[in-house]
Amino acid sequence: MTGTITLIARTTENPKRNPVPTRPAAPQDAEGLAQLYYSSYEQGGVSSLEEARQVISGVFAGEYGPFLPEASPVVVDEDGTIVAAALVLERRVGDGQLPDAPYLFELFTAASRRRQGLAEQLVRSSMATLFQKGYEQVCLRIAEDNAAALALYLTLDFNRWIPDDDEY
Repeated sequence: MTGTITLIARTTENPKRNPVPTRPAAPQDAEGLAQLYYSSYEQGGVSSLEEARQVISGVFAGEYGPFLPEASPVVVDEDGTIVAAALVLERRVGDGQLPDAPYLFELFTAASRRRQGLAEQLVRSSMATLFQKGYEQVCLRIAEDNAAALALYLTLDFNRWIPDDDEY
């Protein structure tokens, strides 16, 4: 079992044109998001489709913090299936010390669509929307041994966040 690290970045306008269309996540996407969420992780994440449904339902219900659908883009394929998604909360609640900033709750891509730049596009899109809405930063947590995720986030100018002792 590994620990997690918290990363933070300044929001910014998206300097790149999005090559793949996105749209905001909506409650009617819950089942498709749950299926993608469950199938996206070979290990970790969730242990069953039912657990994935509960997590996604909880996101839309605000159980983890206020959901920001406009900053939560999804990519849909030609058949209408969600193949990648970023889910963003205004603030993450109940998860220990975190920066006072929007939180990238989940970022996941179908195995068949990985290595196509979708994750980077989704994070850039989320950051641009947050910037336009007046948010200055965005944060997230990842497993400290997730080298692929860490490489992505470092490319997007995320840095490790360590709370000041006197903040809490």
